[in-house]
Parts: sequence; C-alpha cells; structure tokens
Amino acid sequence: MHRNLSIYLDLVRFLAALMVFVVHANYERFTGGIPVLWHFKDLGNDAVMVFFVLSGFVIAYVADQKERTIEEYAASRFARLYSVVVPALILTMLLDAAGSVLEPSLYSGRWYEYDDPLVRILASLSFTNELWFSYTRPFSNGPFWSLGYEAWYYVLFAAAHFLRGHTRTVAVATLCLIIGPKILLLLPVWLLGVWAYRYSARVPLGAGQGGLLFVGSIAGYLAFRLNGGPDELLEFSKELFGTEFLYDKLSWSRKFLSSYVIGACVAANFVGAVALARRLPRLPVWMEQPIRYCAGFTFALYLMHYPLLQFFAALTVAVGLEPYRLAVVGLGPLAVVWLLGGSIERQKGPLKALFLSWFDREQQPAMRVR
Repeated sequence: MHRNLSIYLDLVRFLAALMVFVVHANYERFTGGIPVLWHFKDLGNDAVMVFFVLSGFVIAYVADQKERTIEEYAASRFARLYSVVVPALILTMLLDAAGSVLEPSLYSGRWYEYDDPLVRILASLSFTNELWFSYTRPFSNGPFWSLGYEAWYYVLFAAAHFLRGHTRTVAVATLCLIIGPKILLLLPVWLLGVWAYRYSARVPLGAGQGGLLFVGSIAGYLAFRLNGGPDELLEFSKELFGTEFLYDKLSWSRKFLSSYVIGACVAANFVGAVALARRLPRLPVWMEQPIRYCAGFTFALYLMHYPLLQFFAALTVAVGLEPYRLAVVGLGPLAVVWLLGGSIERQKGPLKALFLSWFDREQQPAMRVR
C-alpha cells in the first residue's frame, strides 16, 4: 500500500473513532452537550459506516497482498479482535460495577443491561450478540454491537475468498442462514470497501479523475447530510417496514438505506485517494508521525469509551464535581484510553504469533496421518 494512502486511511480511522466518541459524549446524562461539537451529535451511524467501508478495503488489501492463506488470515483477524475485545470487556465490567455503586441512577436506563452476565460475556466473546434479530448488549458497552457485524463479515469474506467450488457456495449460504437478515442488510456497505480496493487495483485513475472523485464524494456526502437525506430515507423505511419492526427487529440496521449512500460516498473517496496518493509527493514525517500515533489508539478508543463515559459521569455526581463535569467526563475517558490503549493494541502481534503456532500444531498431526 502506498505510504500516502496508508497515512490517509489511518487519519480517517482515527477521526471516525473520535467522531463516535464526540457523539456519545454529547449525551445529556454525560456532559449535557459539548459547545460547538454538539452539531455533530447525529453523525454516529455515519462514522460507523466509514469503519465498515474501511474494514472491507483493508481486508481486501491484506488478503490480496499479505495474508495468502486462510491460517494467516484467521490468525490476524483473531488477534486484531481479541487483543482489544477481552481487555475492553474486563474494563467494562469493572467500571460498571464501580459506577453503579457510585451513582445507581445513571445505570437504571436501557443503556445498561446486566441480567444473565455469563450469557452476555459469551455472546460478546463469540460475536453472536447480533445474530438474526437478537441484541445482547455487554452491560453498558453499546458500541460493541458493530463487532457482532464485522466479525461475521470477516468470516463471510474468508469463505468466499479462500474456498472454491461447491464448498464455497455451501459455506457462504450456511453462514448467511446463521447470520440472519439484520447483519446482512449492512453487508453491502462493507463490500463497498472490498470493491473500492479491487477497482483501484484494477483500474488506475489519473490525478484529475482521482481528485474529482475525492472532492466530489465529500461534496456528495455533505449535500446528502445537509439536505436531510438520512431522515427522509428513515421515514421511507418506517412506511415500508413499520416503525416497530424497524426499531425492535432491525435495530442498528434500521438506517440501512442512508448507510448505502454514505458507504458509496466513502468508497468513492477511497478510490480517489488511491489515485491521488500515487501522484502526490510523500507526506512529511512531521505529519505522518502524529497520525500514526493517534491511529494506534483507534480500536481501544472505540471499544472502551462508552463505559468510561458512563463511569466518569457517575464519579462526577458522586464526588460533587458537577460544575466541572464537561471537563471530567469529556477528558477523563481520553486520558484512560491514552494510558491503556497503546499497550493493549500492541498485544496484537504476540497474539497473532500464538494463533499461528496453534494452527501449525493442529496441521502437523493431519499431515502425519496423510
């Protein structure tokens, strides 16, 4: 991957995670709204769709250029997920236990579900929390829902990419039956990322075409958002499916129509970015280093910020710091992610080596039998 493109994707990844944090930090029970930044309070779903397209793009790239076997691919995906998922779940349980004692009223809403804790933990660790029409929230950690989508997209891609013939057809069909319609509704958004990578690799665009796509995609998204496109499509979906079904059954997928539009804009932007990255001078180190550094906290920020916001809001009330809650609740989670996130995300490499060694041990007896 061209260095300029890699830096740009890292920047997009970090900004998307930061946007999700800003959206949630603006909740009334947390900060009461952040000056100026409250204007972005409705962009949470948009940011997650950026993640989906980016995920599809990167997965298509690594499968094409780096992870040529299903064992390498699986080890990388397991390591990427569990290096952050396990610490994030542990942190969520600890923070929720402490926060619910400090200020029980902040844990009495639908945003905190604690019954059947073992079921919630197992569903989260196996990424079965969103299958079909289920929704199993890991305590206060609402953003975890998207991993119940992405993990299955990884599996679907592996089946389609690494398997052949009837085996591939049966595997993909079986997986679709297991996953159910809710997750599949947003699969086209993720696949737009796969398309963006493969199209860019197959059809090299000129700088003019790339620039037009890059700028035009941003302009198209802004026009769609500023003219109320997401709201209109949601209203159309309500008329088509009914409000109750849309919210109770489709849940996080209810905005699927606007997600398709946003996903198309992001995919077009990435295609344009590929063309521009090849033709622009290399970005200076003083720009690259801070972007790489911030991007290293992206997954931890996304998966840890919500229970941290919940806890710091409870702490603020319990110790009488309400006059300073904007600073405490707004900056406290960022400080914790900065302290813990880097070391947590660095476990990805050792975990991948561990998974690869385990795959090797599993293959050796089979080879001896043959």
